[in-house]
Amino acid sequence: MSPFYFTGQSAPRRSPEGKSLTVTAYLSVAVILLSAGSLVVLYMVRPSPPEPVFVGEVRDQNTVIRVALLNGCGRSGLASQFAGILRSHGYDVMNGQGDNADSFDFDVSVVVDRKGNRELAERAARDLGIRQVISQYATDPYVLEDIEIILGRDWNTLPMAKEVQR
Repeated sequence: MSPFYFTGQSAPRRSPEGKSLTVTAYLSVAVILLSAGSLVVLYMVRPSPPEPVFVGEVRDQNTVIRVALLNGCGRSGLASQFAGILRSHGYDVMNGQGDNADSFDFDVSVVVDRKGNRELAERAARDLGIRQVISQYATDPYVLEDIEIILGRDWNTLPMAKEVQR
């Protein structure tokens, strides 16, 4: 027998393979962190919307505002009634008697700037008593309306609601 006694613990051994695994793990973590960081930077730095081009139009206080009117609350006939009211107040409702929005889940009414003239959208919102104004520029050259009005569940708090037939 040899004079070697087993103590239950082996001496730590370093092999070249173990060292390369550690380096590979650190490099993998570094690549993942750099990739995640670059995605965050790309998400935060978005291109600005294109500048709107108004061909042959002068935007002043006397400009007729072209409107697309949408029912966002689901009350039957509401867009049709508001279309008549808006026309009587000088707005040009482009989509006939109004249409339904993509959903009926709008709690508040919204004015949407479609052509990049935020001042015009804010003026219309003030006139109509709507507090929410957002910008969603239309890239489609065939979109004619300046703004889109989505009637939400708060439609009855708008000043023009008094003119709606109950």
